[in-house]
Amino acid sequence: MKTPINAQTLKHHFAYHWWAYLLAIIAGTFLVNLLFTVTTPRVPENKRVDFYVYGYVDDTALNTYMEQIRVKEMPDMEVMSSVAFYPDSSYGPMTLMTHMAAQEGDLYELPREDFLSYASSEAFLPLEDDAELMAIFTDAGLDLRRGWRTLPDSDETHLYGIPADLLPGLSKYCYSDNGYLAVLAAGGNTDNTLKFLHLLCRDMLTAPEAEATEAPSPAP
Repeated sequence: MKTPINAQTLKHHFAYHWWAYLLAIIAGTFLVNLLFTVTTPRVPENKRVDFYVYGYVDDTALNTYMEQIRVKEMPDMEVMSSVAFYPDSSYGPMTLMTHMAAQEGDLYELPREDFLSYASSEAFLPLEDDAELMAIFTDAGLDLRRGWRTLPDSDETHLYGIPADLLPGLSKYCYSDNGYLAVLAAGGNTDNTLKFLHLLCRDMLTAPEAEATEAPSPAP
């Protein structure tokens, strides 16, 4: 004789078999996430440039600028975008360390103290041999000496960063306290990151234009 299905039998069933339903939900969630991860298209490292800013960012404006660069001057790239994370005392340093340890991002803007710390550990690419980049600042009469650092374990001195205040136009898009631009040495797309850095420095040498204000209409 079949057991009737009613509130009493359902209550009894779930009382003894709830764990099986919970296990099924967990397994289903895992399989859905796995399927999503496997099937999601991934952009190859050499087809993307990520600009990580440890500071304050106008995401819309900066991403719009980067997309214009991609379309007009770097069409081989599939993705060019910015990533912002904020230098709060609680989670900021941990977040930055996590990104750096995972070798995420290509170009960074960091506050001075963080730049000095990571430059000393050779996390960034030396820039002094990049003739095109050097010419941008030489032609503009700008001194990069603040970006040079001497490694603590040797007498080697390299240009690891570009002082952001030499690029006043950058303030329209992002800001790090006494910031520096630096290229991650372990980035997976160094050549294109340097090309983007050239274009960024070229475009940001000039301060952003002040917003035009409409003159009040004369009284009738």
